Amino acid sequence: MSKWLLSASAFVLLSGAFGCTPPKVVTQITSARDQMKFLVVQGNSQQVVKCQVGADGALSGCKPMQLVLQDED
Repeated sequence: MSKWLLSASAFVLLSGAFGCTPPKVVTQITSARDQMKFLVVQGNSQQVVKCQVGADGALSGCKPMQLVLQDED
């Protein structure tokens, strides 16, 4: 669990939430096997960032995922 918190904290610090823009906040984290996904909220926008997790808990290859939301009829 401490690796999760350390990884999430590092991600938030490295995400560059500086200046006049609203801060980036990680609101959800999921993990499966060697991947972690973060739901990042900045103001009114949201994005999911997927990262690879190394054996030592280090994050690499972080990329935003494209989301397509559809209304249910």
